Amino acid sequence: MEPENIVLVGVKGAVLAFRRDTGAHLWATELKSSSHDFITVISDEDRVYAHTGGELFCLDLQTGTKLWHDALKGFGYGLATIALPGAAPNPSALVAKKAQDDEAAASAAHTSTIA
Repeated sequence: MEPENIVLVGVKGAVLAFRRDTGAHLWATELKSSSHDFITVISDEDRVYAHTGGELFCLDLQTGTKLWHDALKGFGYGLATIALPGAAPNPSALVAKKAQDDEAAASAAHTSTIA
């Protein structure tokens, strides 16, 4: 299938692929056994790169097969952005981080008004 006809979704520790035209499910690959709130996903013509739980994964775009993975030891578990040279940036991790920061600020403001 042509890469432009595939939609990728990262959710709860997995990456899923769907046909863009029909929504038909193509594959699902669990990245980690525990479910994480956010997965950063980007792809090129052949591969899908995903980050979750402090680890980086590379999958085959057509099959979802794990090609390699790196634990990124020493870098922690925060949100990550992934960039491919020459590709448009994927702002999803930045949007998620802002939402997370906004939620924390709102919670702190609510707590301070109660006290």
